Amino acid sequence: MAALAGFEVLQRGGTALDAVETAIVSMEDDITFDAGVGSHLNQDGVVQLDAGIMDGRTSQVGAVAAIERVKNPIRVARHLLTSEHNMFVGAGATAYAQAAGIHLCDPAELIVDRERERWVAYQEQGEPPSEAVFLGGLGKGTVGAVAIDRVGDIAAGTSTGGTPFKPAGRVGDSPLPGCGYYADNVLAGVSVSGHGEAIIRVQLARSAADFCAKLQAPAAAEAALRMLSDRVSGKGGLILIDHQGRIGYAYNTSQMARAFMIEGMGTPEVGI
Repeated sequence: MAALAGFEVLQRGGTALDAVETAIVSMEDDITFDAGVGSHLNQDGVVQLDAGIMDGRTSQVGAVAAIERVKNPIRVARHLLTSEHNMFVGAGATAYAQAAGIHLCDPAELIVDRERERWVAYQEQGEPPSEAVFLGGLGKGTVGAVAIDRVGDIAAGTSTGGTPFKPAGRVGDSPLPGCGYYADNVLAGVSVSGHGEAIIRVQLARSAADFCAKLQAPAAAEAALRMLSDRVSGKGGLILIDHQGRIGYAYNTSQMARAFMIEGMGTPEVGI
């Protein structure tokens, strides 16, 4: 389970960044989710992945968009934190990953039967409307994680294969700092999932973190989701952890899987 994997990193003295990366990798490797292996195919029948991670202590960001042939794009995003760059896209992102020593896979290794069958059906039906994806449960779920470590550093990250049957090259909120994820040691760490085009318009992750300056974590999450709905009629959800380690989440989709674990808990608390 991703929450437990990330928590065990923190217990061993790892950083919030280590924990976020570990938790997201575990979900990228699980075909249940729309991230890494098992992601939705685009209209060309190709898996193109987006991911981003942010360090709340330094405000450094690493992100990739429309990357191909990489099972764990969050690893490429994490590697970028040590570079002079913030984001690479498309073929450039794949080339960066290879130069960084990250294994490139056969594109077919990212495709599962469920998504191949879905792609064949969409060739006849066309791209599904966003309402069907986010309210009807057609999407399998962007993944994300937030963490705070023993020294108070916060990290946040998000990874996705995007929307079902998306146009080639389409990029949503997930790799964009302040939109799909945001981390600030003074405020909070936030990871977002949902209709990327709407989320981008209100910079949902940064907005949720800003709400933490005046509201408790649960109320800040709810306030951010109300803003998404009221201002742009957006659908989505978010998880957050504030600078005191308090947890918040909110969503206005049909469901949102989430889990968290804090010191003193024997097992993670899980909900769908």
